[in-house]
Amino acid sequence: MRLKITQKPSDNFDKLRDRRIKYVIIHYTGMKDQKSAIKKLQSKVAKVSCHYLISRGGKVYQMVQDQDIAWHAGKSRWGKDINLNSKSIGIELVNKGFESFHSKQIVALIKILKILKKKYKIKSSYILGHEDISPGRKIDPGPKFPWKILYNHKLTKKH
Repeated sequence: MRLKITQKPSDNFDKLRDRRIKYVIIHYTGMKDQKSAIKKLQSKVAKVSCHYLISRGGKVYQMVQDQDIAWHAGKSRWGKDINLNSKSIGIELVNKGFESFHSKQIVALIKILKILKKKYKIKSSYILGHEDISPGRKIDPGPKFPWKILYNHKLTKKH
């Protein structure tokens, strides 16, 4: 599966030898536009990052390498796992949070999820939203996120 990925590095990450990637966490940026989102995800002051950012038009940017730990999940939990940054890949979708997601963006998300799921043997039940791992603290990717489309592509259990 072909997917063009543009490098847009962030220095906001940690290294961990032999990191096991178990989850993919989906976020929305909550920012007014892509430029603001990238600036924040690269800011040493903000101390946040993600592995991938997907533009409204479906362009995929890699900000942190898969084997490094991006700072996207914060205080989080799923089952017995806590602080999921060390076990997950974070994907940010450029979206203000209250708008519908663009179809090209979702097509790119599906492509990257298929690649990551196969490469790291990620279970469908471990492709989650930030809201799932930080309930009461985070609401992204939000009520307009098309979980049913991911479910129909057999990428997630959530629908």
